[in-house]
Amino acid sequence: MKHVERILTHLFLLLVVVLVLFPIAYALSASLKGNMELMLGGSNLIPKTFTYQNYVDAWRLARFQFYTWNSLVVSFFTVLGGIVISTMTAYVFNRGRFRGKRIVYTLYLGTMFISAGAITLFPVTRISYLMGILNLPGVAIVQIFTVGAFNLFLAYGYFKTISYEIDQAAQIDGCSFFRIYWNIIMPLAKPMIATIGLITFRFSWNNYLLPLVFTMGKQATYTLVVGVVSLKDLGGEGAAQWNLMMAGTMFSVIPIIVVYLILNKWFIQGLTSGAVKG
Repeated sequence: MKHVERILTHLFLLLVVVLVLFPIAYALSASLKGNMELMLGGSNLIPKTFTYQNYVDAWRLARFQFYTWNSLVVSFFTVLGGIVISTMTAYVFNRGRFRGKRIVYTLYLGTMFISAGAITLFPVTRISYLMGILNLPGVAIVQIFTVGAFNLFLAYGYFKTISYEIDQAAQIDGCSFFRIYWNIIMPLAKPMIATIGLITFRFSWNNYLLPLVFTMGKQATYTLVVGVVSLKDLGGEGAAQWNLMMAGTMFSVIPIIVVYLILNKWFIQGLTSGAVKG
């Protein structure tokens, strides 16, 4: 019986892997086809004629080097700010003592189950315009404060696994509340930091609607995802360049895969610790 269950489990996992990897494999195949072949015989997974010119054209003609740099800069500052905001907020909720802490934490955490989506786009855009940050740096600023309550949930759960005796020993040595957070708690929370960093990076890198609105009419400040969508119109009206769009899609996928492979070990450790023990 256990043998049958193991076979069924492996078959199910194999099916999940195929479903996850097939879109990536199809995008890779399409990026190596000519535009005519893609439109006439797009269902073929193996290209009849391999061409790497799509990547060259997407990188040079569509200014992808600038789009990639814009995305890297925005994602870097979003990750940096997201880690600081999430961990500091979680540390205050976990270690701090003030009235209404549990109520405020519950209300903040409750936003994790509310998907406002495009509803908040207009007020956010309007406020950003009045503050003078309706630009590429403004994308990073808004994303830092809207990374969501899930990161707070992970950080709070992970901090609960760190013994309070460490705080007491640090206080005896003269450490302040902030020094305990920065010099003791944060070095012990590297797996959780890596997890929050990866989740925030994926959120920022894949975000399309906010960068589109904030950089509208300013093509030089497009992020990579916005630039990918604009690739299909590179050939002019009536000649959508889907092959270039697929090449651009592969450009946007590679950084996510690289970052995940680098942080994979810490990501799994931080995710399980924050979710199970929190």
